[in-house]
This record gives sequence, C-alpha cells and structure tokens, in this order.
Amino acid sequence: MTIGSAFSQNPLMKMWDYRFGGSLDDQLTYFQKTTDGGFVLAGNSTSGISGDKTQPHWGTQGFWDYWIVKLDSQGTKQWDKTFGGTDNDYLYAVVQTTDGGYILGGNSYSPISGDKTQGVWGAGDYWIVKTDALGNMLWDKNYGGVGNDILYDICLTADGGYILTGYSTSGISGDKATANWGSFDYWIIKIDSLGIMQWEQDYGGTWADIATSLKPAVQGGYLLAGYSLSGISGNKTQPTWGLSDFWIIKIDSLGNIQWDKDFGGTDIDYLYSFVQTADEEFVFAGLSYSGISGDKSEPLWGTDPDFWILKTDSLGNKLWDKDYGGTNGEDEFGSIVQTTDGGYLMAGNSYSNISGNKTENNLGMEQSWILKTDSSGNKLWDKTLLTNTSGDDEIGLAVQTNDGCYAMANYTLGGIGGDKSQASQGARDYWIIKFCEALQAGFASPSFICPGSCIDFTNLSFNATSYQWSFPGATPDSSNDVNPTNICYSTPGSYDVELIASNANGSDTLLLPNYITVFPAPLPQSITQSGDTLFAIVGSSLYQWYFNSNIINGASDYFYVAQQSGNYNVVATDINGCEVEAVINNVIAETKLAVGPEVSGQLAIFPNPVNDELRVMSSGFGVTAEISIYNVMGERVLIQESRRKIQEEIIDVSKLGSGLYYIEVKSGEKIFRSKFVKSGRE
Repeated sequence: MTIGSAFSQNPLMKMWDYRFGGSLDDQLTYFQKTTDGGFVLAGNSTSGISGDKTQPHWGTQGFWDYWIVKLDSQGTKQWDKTFGGTDNDYLYAVVQTTDGGYILGGNSYSPISGDKTQGVWGAGDYWIVKTDALGNMLWDKNYGGVGNDILYDICLTADGGYILTGYSTSGISGDKATANWGSFDYWIIKIDSLGIMQWEQDYGGTWADIATSLKPAVQGGYLLAGYSLSGISGNKTQPTWGLSDFWIIKIDSLGNIQWDKDFGGTDIDYLYSFVQTADEEFVFAGLSYSGISGDKSEPLWGTDPDFWILKTDSLGNKLWDKDYGGTNGEDEFGSIVQTTDGGYLMAGNSYSNISGNKTENNLGMEQSWILKTDSSGNKLWDKTLLTNTSGDDEIGLAVQTNDGCYAMANYTLGGIGGDKSQASQGARDYWIIKFCEALQAGFASPSFICPGSCIDFTNLSFNATSYQWSFPGATPDSSNDVNPTNICYSTPGSYDVELIASNANGSDTLLLPNYITVFPAPLPQSITQSGDTLFAIVGSSLYQWYFNSNIINGASDYFYVAQQSGNYNVVATDINGCEVEAVINNVIAETKLAVGPEVSGQLAIFPNPVNDELRVMSSGFGVTAEISIYNVMGERVLIQESRRKIQEEIIDVSKLGSGLYYIEVKSGEKIFRSKFVKSGRE
C-alpha cells in the first residue's frame, strides 16, 4: 500500500491590523502580550501630542522619549504613556509585573528633568520606570558608571525584585563596583521591588561583549546571553570561532558564574533572543554571516546574514542548529518564542525576495519576515509583512496569542497597501497585525490498495473541531470520527474521498477525485502435486510457501519439493503487491519422484549417497538432455547439458555441500526426476 497525504489551501488568514503613531517619528523596539490577552507596544518617540499620541514630548525636537501603548486582545488602544527627560531616552524592554503594572527599562542621557528624578553618572545610564496597571509612573531609578551603560533586558525574580542586563563601558564608578574587562562587558544588576540595588556583576573578556537577553532558568539562577568578540580572557573560558560568536553565561541567584559557552562560525554571529523550552533546554537565535564552520552546520543562502538558531541541552551542550534566509540577506533579528505545539516562532527583517526559505516577495526594500517551525526547527510556514513603503520597515517581532493565532509587529513608513490597511500618522509608526492559521482540511491514508483491503485515515486538519467524511464505494461509506478506521474497499476501481472540516467560524472542504485506487484482483492460484513436488501457477512476481501454516524460509519459487507429509499453502504476489493464496492438504512425501507429463523408461542414479561423481542412466534419453540439480529449497544449484545420444551421463557434484538434492532430466518432452544424498568427504 502506498501512503498519500493531502491538504486544502493553508494561507495565514489576516484578522486585523492597526498602526499607532504621532506626527513625527515613532520607533518600536519591544512587543509582548499581556496577562489579559492584550498587547504592549513600546519603543521611542519624537512626536508630541498628535495622532495616537496623547502626551507631550519632553525633550528638544528630535530627541527621543519612552513611549508605551497598551492594546486589548482585538488591537484596540486602551492607553498610551510617554516618559522622558530633556535629552535622549531609549526604551528597550518592558515586563508586566505581578501587581499588574509594568517596569520599563532602557538607557537615558537625560539629567533630572521631565519624568526623570535622578541624573546620569556618565554618558548614558540604565533607566527604569515602574508604573501601575494603567501606565501611571510610580517611581524611577538610574544606574550607571562614568562610561556608557545600555540596558537591553529585564526579568522578574522570585523575591519580587528585578534583574537588569545590558552592556557597559564603565569601570569602577557611580553604581558600578566591578571593574571592566574590555571595551564593552555584560553588566547585570539585581534590585529589589522598589529599585534598591542589591548586587551587580560584570562579565567579559578583553574585547567587546554585548548582552542582549536574560531569563530565569528552570534549573535555578539565570541565563545571560548575547555576543562576544573576546577570546579566552576575563570571565570568558572559550575562544571565538570567528569575529563574534554567541556567548552564553549561566549564573546562580547571586550572579556567580556556573558555566559559559561560545557558539559560532568563522565569520560574524550575533545573538539577540533566546527561549527556555518546555523540555528545560534552550534555543538561541540571532543573525549569522558564517558558512558551514565551527558550530554552524548549514550554509548561508546568500552572501549577507541569515537567521540562525541553535538548540542546547540544559547544560549548554549543542543539540542542533538551523539556518534560514533568502539570497539578499536578513539584517535584523527581533525575537523567538516557543509555540504551544512545541515549535518556534521567530521574527526579524529581510531584504530577500522569493528565494531560500522565503516564499513571498517584498513590496518595499526591507520588510519584516516571520517563520514558524516544528520542534526540530523544520520550517512549517513563513510570512512577509507587506507594506507599500518608500523606505525600510524595521524590527520584526512576533508572539503567539492566547487563541493560538499570531500577532506580529514592526515600525514602518508604509501607507495603505499590502497587509497594511491604515495610512501613516506622520513619519514611522508602530504597526501590529494579527493572523490565524486558516481552517484547513487535510488527511493522510494509503491511496493504492488491493481488493478487500481495509485502511485507516489520519486527520491532519488545522483548527477544526468537527469532521464529516465521505467514502463512496467503501464500507462504511461515511464517518464523523476524527480518524476513521477500518474503511474497506472490495471492488477494483478508483474512488473519491471527501473531508469537510468545520469549526464555529465555518468549514473547509477537501474533495479528492479518484484518490483511492483499488488494484485489479490477482489471478486465481492453485497447487498441483507431481510426486513430492508441489507446483503453483506460474506468472506471479513472488511466491512464499508454508508448511502447516509455518513459513518455509527460502521457499520462494513457483514449485516446492515436499520434504514432510502434511498441509502446504503458497502465497503468490502480483506486480501490484496484491496477494492470493492456494492450499493443498494431506500431502504425502514419497521417495520416488520419477513423474512427468510423458514418462518413458526409468531413471537410474548411482552411487547414492554420492561423494564426487553421480552417474545418471536411462534408456529414454533423446538426442539432447538437460540435467538440473536443485537443493531442498527448490533453488537450482547445477545445470549440465548433454548433446549426444547416450544412456549414461557423469555429473561432477564434488562442490555441492552435503545433504539431500533433487535431480531433473529433461529430454525432449520427457521429464525424469529423482533424488540423491550428497555425503561429506571421508
């Protein structure tokens, strides 16, 4: 039987999209779903009160403020808030806190001004803002040294506090009590629920090390990840493969290093996001310029970077890696999350048109690109977020929603066009779009079968809750089961299969004409007996003989010499793989086999048993005779032809192994058969 599978169309179905912005520039850096099923869009804005922005800009025109927009599950704006001082303030991370509020983090160059209650120590510092559930500011804190300190990520801690991470050029100064190893180091700060610093740590080598992501580990402590240009030096115990690699650090709850790992190829590799999986392992994701080298097992699609993900076990040992891209390069990686089916949803930006793993052309030069994979990293689908933009769309971020669909976000200059249904508010705006996997009917089953076969159908439908199957010509001819079993076809021919998959929102029909082919029935089979030899009808592709229902190993010719008395059957298989069986009962195994269609005279063989030479004599030989010797499995092991009219032929059997053999002499229309024993040498 041949297994086939079929699907109806499976596009992502757009549910809605919205843009949010003011009259100037608004750049999204963070996107996440909230505990109420809604969303937070966050980033930076130079806009004053205008468009969707309800609060004024704090700084000089062209300087940036934090801007956060809270949406409900349908994408409707609930509130927006602006936070900043009179200089630039860049927001990179937002976490919903246990009290329903939010903690916002980034870096600030502003002195005490606007919402900022503490000045900067140096060029720029970590700056966090704590809000209530409606975005109202409760407190803010500034942390830094005399260099530049840029916060990239925040996570909650079990004691109600927070861990902040990013990178720092500061030495011992300001809030930083640990020395810097090189130009940039990972810098981590532990604070309590009110923002009071409890401890801080610096990790790095003698060159640049950029921390981008931090998460609590199920095993305890935290996992800190980013990318490193440093070799073995400082806190770094492993060399780089190329110019920069993924660098992972596992720390305990007090910031002490437990292990670190370096992953990369011989070129540049940047880590931007990671996830701890349901099996307590890790998947790290970012961009790679490396070909097959180092830890990278797959080539680039073009000459520019691709998305690269790498899975490790809980101790950071590599399990597998995957490369995704098109031929023009993917220059930004935004996020990776694990989906409810155990797969992964990753997002970033791409300059590529249809090529490599990418199945849609861009409308603009650069557009956001989303991929969905299974649990082993194999791509299931991809989606390009299409906007009719005169410039580049930037940042690509994606989450799975509570209803199993997907929300995706970026910031864009694009107006109405492609997937975007609303005009720009000014310059670049935040943009969110929601897709669901369309209701899809699909199944797998054997599609080429033999008459009388019964088969099972495996349902592969997406997003369906009920099923209606139709099997014309089968028994039964319909079913409402999820996976129908024991559907039987008795008559040769071609048969349709129809599946209607439904949910509360509609149905999808998959009708496959002539999907099931039932082969013609194999020709009838029978067994005839001639002496000890059993003959099936010649013409099948394969034969298998059985004695008393037990398989006879190696008995696979159309005839078989019975060695024991009892019941025999043969299963003959035709060119389609269809089987037919014949049975003969109460076979008596005799010692005399001289039988044939025409028998004249007698066949004498001697000596019997024989060592080297077997003499064959008969008065019935004609001008020529063909002498064949078979083993007990019916396999011909020797053939000899005589072209002279004789009454005796000598056959060399010295190379035969010891045991029972059968001899057959064909002379004209006459066939003589007998058997002999080949003995071992003395």
